[in-house]
Amino acid sequence: MSETIQETAASREGYVQLVNINKYYKDFHATKDANISIARGKLVALLGPSGSGKTTILRMIAGLEQPDSGQILIDGKVVNDVPGSDRGIGFVFQSYALFRYMTVYDNIAFGLRVKKVPEDQIRERVTELLSLISCEGLEKRFPSQLSGGQRQRVAFARALAPNPQILLLDEPFAAIDAKVRLELRTWLKDMITRLQITSIFVTHDQDEAIEVADDIIVTNQGRVEQSGSPQELYRNPATPFVAQFIGHSTQVENFDQFRHFEKTADQVTAILRPEFVSVFKIGENIQFANSAEEAVVEDIIFRGSNLEIRVLLHGNHISSARSINEPPIEIGETVHVFIYRLFVIEDGKISLVENLSLKQEPVVI
Repeated sequence: MSETIQETAASREGYVQLVNINKYYKDFHATKDANISIARGKLVALLGPSGSGKTTILRMIAGLEQPDSGQILIDGKVVNDVPGSDRGIGFVFQSYALFRYMTVYDNIAFGLRVKKVPEDQIRERVTELLSLISCEGLEKRFPSQLSGGQRQRVAFARALAPNPQILLLDEPFAAIDAKVRLELRTWLKDMITRLQITSIFVTHDQDEAIEVADDIIVTNQGRVEQSGSPQELYRNPATPFVAQFIGHSTQVENFDQFRHFEKTADQVTAILRPEFVSVFKIGENIQFANSAEEAVVEDIIFRGSNLEIRVLLHGNHISSARSINEPPIEIGETVHVFIYRLFVIEDGKISLVENLSLKQEPVVI
């Protein structure tokens, strides 16, 4: 197949595309036959644990690293040999990487001055970006005079100044405190939606990815495990890793001991999520009371809008969420537990198995 034909096919599939990408660092295989397709204008998260290859993928798209094999395409064109500075990319580093001896104005203007843009156009663009990031009046300050959130916004503005076609962000909220991080998540999503710029950000925080991204690409040990919308990955995990990594899951080996579940084969593992489990006080009038089992409460954790109730059932530590408006439950209390469904992992495949009692008395949760 010629490169022209390959490019045409790639442009139909995605604005940014990685095709069979491999990257080695001496004997370490950092990225293994990675295939990724990202649509124009999407905000996409590269999500995975440390060492999963997500930052390597981001740096290869940026041109900061070169793949050992495979192709990187942007807008249907192979860019493996195109310098990063010519790929139309803006990059926001985890550490901000602002020039500490430059003012906010000069930091934002830096890339435009490198491109020798006329000063009056620079002034217009910087003013526009200061308004976009809600930092008007701060143009004469130095980075040391800004809060963490302000520094990150300035880093965004500097990356956006040359009007890139793609914005790349390497764990953009990692160096910011929790409260500001939540505010910036909303701000970033709103900004990207308004600008319609194709954006890819790296994170190991699944809550961050689920809240911010249009689509998520899950990486593990250099491989792409699954990609799709947050809802799709959460509800329909394609691999055992995704089932365990997305959501707050518990792995169970002896799930056939749970009432009304049948084990289909030996060496089958199950994944339980809190929303698959309900915990009730004994004596509460609940549906499926006859199918519930008794367990002892091990711990109770306040989560703000609800409580995480941890119980011990058939040797398994299981979590469930309970509203703070319901009758209180105490540590050490014997309670009723009903498991609605669970993910079963058999021969590397995932299936959703429901409690057999649901077939007799349907319920919606």
